[in-house]
Amino acid sequence: MRRDRPPSRRTVHPDPHAGPDPTAPLPSPRVMAVFAAFPVALVAVASFPVAAALALALVVGAVAGAAIQRRYPSAVDRTLPVPGGDSTAASDR
Repeated sequence: MRRDRPPSRRTVHPDPHAGPDPTAPLPSPRVMAVFAAFPVALVAVASFPVAAALALALVVGAVAGAAIQRRYPSAVDRTLPVPGGDSTAASDR
């Protein structure tokens, strides 16, 4: 008995290198749209926690900045230089 014998002629072996059957019907546009939406949905679901964290940080930073500006009105003027070189605040004039 040979080890590398050809396949039996009685058994039909499909060509493993053949592409899809060209006569097979294409999937419906709805099915193709659903398959195309999978990666988009995956990215949207995966990025939701990051977007929510950024939005929360933006809101908390705005509230904290408004509270600091209200409590110490000249604090921002001292930390951020005025481009014209004038260090007085517009409200102090």
